[in-house]
Amino acid sequence: MENKKTKEKEIIDIIDRAINELVYEKTQIIKAYNYYHGKRDPEQFRHLEENYGLGTPTSVEFIPLVRKHVDVLIGEYLSTPVQPRISCKDEKTLSNIFRDKQLAINNSIASELNSHLKNSIYAAIKGDPKDVTDSEMLKRLNELHEATDRNFISEYEIAGQNIVDWSMQSRVIDFANQRKILLTDLLVTGTAYYKVYPSPDKTNVRLKVLNPVNTFIDRNPESPYLKDSSRSVVREYLTKDQILACYGDYLTNEDLEELESLEDYSVDGSTTTYLRSFDSVVGETISSDGILGGFEVTPLLPFERTTSKYYRLFPVYEVEWLKTEKENGKWIVNRYEGVRIGTGIYIPKGKAENVIRDLDGKNRCSLSVNGMFYSDRNGDPFSLILKTANLQDKNDVLYFYRDNIISESGTTGDWLDVAYLPKFLGEEFADKLMKWKAYKKAGIALIDSSQEGQPMINTNFNGYDDTLKLQTIQAIDLAIQRNEDTCSMITGVFREKLGGIEQKDAVTNVQVGVRQSSYITKQYYQIMDLLTREILIDILDLCKIVYKKGISGTLVLGERLNKIFTALPEHYTFTSFDVNIADSSEIIKEQEWIKQIGMELTKSGLFDPEVLIDIVSAKGLTSMKADVKNSLGKKKQETDQTNQMAQQLEQMNQQLKQASDEAQRLQKEIEKLNSQKLQLEKDKLDFEKEIGWYKAKDDTKFKQMDADAELKRVQLEGLQLLDNNARNDEIKNN
Repeated sequence: MENKKTKEKEIIDIIDRAINELVYEKTQIIKAYNYYHGKRDPEQFRHLEENYGLGTPTSVEFIPLVRKHVDVLIGEYLSTPVQPRISCKDEKTLSNIFRDKQLAINNSIASELNSHLKNSIYAAIKGDPKDVTDSEMLKRLNELHEATDRNFISEYEIAGQNIVDWSMQSRVIDFANQRKILLTDLLVTGTAYYKVYPSPDKTNVRLKVLNPVNTFIDRNPESPYLKDSSRSVVREYLTKDQILACYGDYLTNEDLEELESLEDYSVDGSTTTYLRSFDSVVGETISSDGILGGFEVTPLLPFERTTSKYYRLFPVYEVEWLKTEKENGKWIVNRYEGVRIGTGIYIPKGKAENVIRDLDGKNRCSLSVNGMFYSDRNGDPFSLILKTANLQDKNDVLYFYRDNIISESGTTGDWLDVAYLPKFLGEEFADKLMKWKAYKKAGIALIDSSQEGQPMINTNFNGYDDTLKLQTIQAIDLAIQRNEDTCSMITGVFREKLGGIEQKDAVTNVQVGVRQSSYITKQYYQIMDLLTREILIDILDLCKIVYKKGISGTLVLGERLNKIFTALPEHYTFTSFDVNIADSSEIIKEQEWIKQIGMELTKSGLFDPEVLIDIVSAKGLTSMKADVKNSLGKKKQETDQTNQMAQQLEQMNQQLKQASDEAQRLQKEIEKLNSQKLQLEKDKLDFEKEIGWYKAKDDTKFKQMDADAELKRVQLEGLQLLDNNARNDEIKNN
């Protein structure tokens, strides 16, 4: 018993020493968050607003300058899908993978040889043998060997990949949202902390992003990963009920009595350990509720604004540390844990459970708290907000002067000596002035030269001009623009990424701006890729303890495609995994390049506008490439078909041309023949006409001859009748 108390006393001393040495109020980080949320100490520019007691028409307002840069970086990174690839690194698993791969290669070669033998026998039986030379068969087997070796995925890698993909989709782990918070913390504060731990019932794996304001690390300068530090303290502010829910099983009766004796509420907030009012949280020794006086948060309970009560919160410190001890003759590093509630309640847990050790280095372990700093070697964390805080202040001051100039601008006018305002216009100055202005407006400028003690010396004064000076406003606007450009040079978020591309901007200038931006932002995304890798490795490692009997789940692969998987414990519980994350900055560059190519191809008619919409809205680089390939393939097919149809059409046109030429030739021949026919017909008619003429001529001649003959005959007959000669009758009868 005495030994146990001594051990507990030792642990309590370590807890107190860690808290005293590591915990401090991170005022700079609080300032960074306030600037990110658009809040500033109201006293910072009070001297400008008071203007030596004269006051100003406007006040110094917080006009966000850097936040839009940070939000663009967050949005750009989160638009890139996480593409983890799992591999194994422990010797035993690698040996098993090599064995399984060789077995797969041997099986594929044996299957190919068996298939070749069957085909040869079958061909020989048919009497149609097809000889395959030894060189051809050797080439085929080598290709098969290379393909099997290249495409082989072991059961260990499949199990690890399924677990990682499932974890990123798990609602319990909430990977996407936690990743967003991590990136925000990294850009705002230069630090990012997280913890992977089992659920209270040890049935699930949980991921929690730790608040940089309340996380303290005894950092190892030789490692970029915070889990390699020697000590950590994580502070939370909880109610008594929350404390009982989280730590009630560890508390003794004395601890419970002490916790119960603490007051739940306070009126003035001056004596409580930590307070939460309706508007803000204030620290242990701070009585004000100003921005710099404490960290502003959302209240737990919706108190009315008229309430003067403060709901009491108690600081809870979870402490971890590494200790090297000798066990079984070997030196081994163990992790210890302990909790302090408030200032006097301790939970000395001792040696931690659920410790993951590297299979090839079982004497080593690390803290459960992990994360990274965005900083150079041996440097302080680099916060984009704090690095540009002076630019934010300058931006607000410039707008302040600009607004004041506009508010204080007036008109042009003349000076007036009030001594020359006639007394008969009234007793009060305001009355006299208004009446004098009214008479002057009517064209009568009144003076009273008879007034005693007011000699008329000179009433002419130079006029004044209080109108708005455009040159001054332009000068301030130019200073504001240069201030914004300086901010872009620091953050890497130029006007092109902020959506400020103008028509006058050349395409090459825009591309140069985007490229320069990628050079600066690449380092942010590399750190986040490393953080993502660490988170997934920690989840894989903790799954070995939480899911000892295996994991079954469903993976969403697409809009309508799911995959049910089962990871057997023998494939991951005794395996050391490594995770490779595709370079997000390179993916973003490729995505932008594909979008630009898509726009150019759309302009040239090689893409349909609908395809461009699919490319721009695609969730990942793989989908974008697939859309481009499918569209180009479809367009190529359409082009090939069009070209084929064009060739066919050209052939038809050639044939039609040839037919047309032949038709024209035949037409000419026909026309020639018709011409010849007409000529022949004309010649025929002429000939017939000529023949007819000759015939008619001959007929007339013959008819004349007949008539002459007939006349002669009649004359002869007449003569015969006259001479009564018998011979004549004979001649007549003949």
